[in-house]
Amino acid sequence: RSSRSFALRRTALSSDPQLLRMAAKRAAAGEDGPPAKQAKFGDGQIDPPHPRSVEEEVAVEESSFERVRRNKVACLGFLVRLAQRIERVWDAEGGDLRRALLTFYRSSLLSLSDHKDKDCSILAGLGEKMKNIDMDLRQFLTMALPVERQHTRGLRDDEFLVTRPDDLSAGGQTTSSSTSSRALPTAETDTDATQSPPCRAAGVVASNKEDDRLPLVLVCDNLRSAFNVGSLFRTAECLRVRKIYLCGYTATPEDAKGQTAKASMGAHDYVPWEHREKTLPVLEELRAAGYFVAALETAQNSVSLYEQSFPASPGTALLLGNERHGLEADLLAACSAVVRIPCKGVKNSLNVGIAAAICSYEVARQWS
Repeated sequence: RSSRSFALRRTALSSDPQLLRMAAKRAAAGEDGPPAKQAKFGDGQIDPPHPRSVEEEVAVEESSFERVRRNKVACLGFLVRLAQRIERVWDAEGGDLRRALLTFYRSSLLSLSDHKDKDCSILAGLGEKMKNIDMDLRQFLTMALPVERQHTRGLRDDEFLVTRPDDLSAGGQTTSSSTSSRALPTAETDTDATQSPPCRAAGVVASNKEDDRLPLVLVCDNLRSAFNVGSLFRTAECLRVRKIYLCGYTATPEDAKGQTAKASMGAHDYVPWEHREKTLPVLEELRAAGYFVAALETAQNSVSLYEQSFPASPGTALLLGNERHGLEADLLAACSAVVRIPCKGVKNSLNVGIAAAICSYEVARQWS
């Protein structure tokens, strides 16, 4: 199945025999197959052939939540999937569905206050903090992050480090206006780019020669670990990459706790970076500027890192996905190629910081 929510459903069901039997019964009745092919409607949004009303959509979610609420794993999986859906419809016209789902998300969290499992009941506090649903996307993703952490806590490597089916055939790229009108970094404009406010490297990089930066850009999609982001900054500084885009709830060096800055050991002061709310517009801008965009993912149709050529002019961008969920189908579809690092052991995936370093050094080697 190409949908990430269906992958989550499989994970959520995997440890509960009763839910597995229910899923098998639905599958036998033809009720639980992969999502039907969707059609595009309007401004790049994806809707079913016969879209339901907002009230009907919420009613379906309410019914689904009631079925899984008592089971810890299934409940947390549902809340993660719901948060992902809210993110997908965030820019939908009018915002009615977003507000309705946010209201339901809040009520679902509050309802967990009496849950028998402490890992679930503690999440009711998040609902209490959602007093105002008129928040921006980054605020919501940051608020939903503890739910994802609870969901993945205790999972074994073999439960999520898996090769996923071919996602590139999945349709539907949602469009979003850019949060910034700044020009993409190039060899000619790199000096100005590093001196503009979002890059935070002005005082340091200005004294260095800017046209010798590696024409490589790193794009981070919803990386939840500040330590992984710090590791990426250290690699980027060692190679003098052109820029890092920190998208979604990816931690930035300016986060209040300062974990990213500490993990980077000061490297963030030497690397141009910018935070963006959404990843897809960044990829579209990079491709429009001529960049070769490669996703680093263990998708079924990916090619070996060492069999892929990376053009140096005007540059290459590497897309790095969330540690738990990887990359969405629309992001993979927006890339020029999908590459993987060959693994000869039992596991077929690496920590995102390590994987990014291996891939970045291979790109640099090709250009040396």
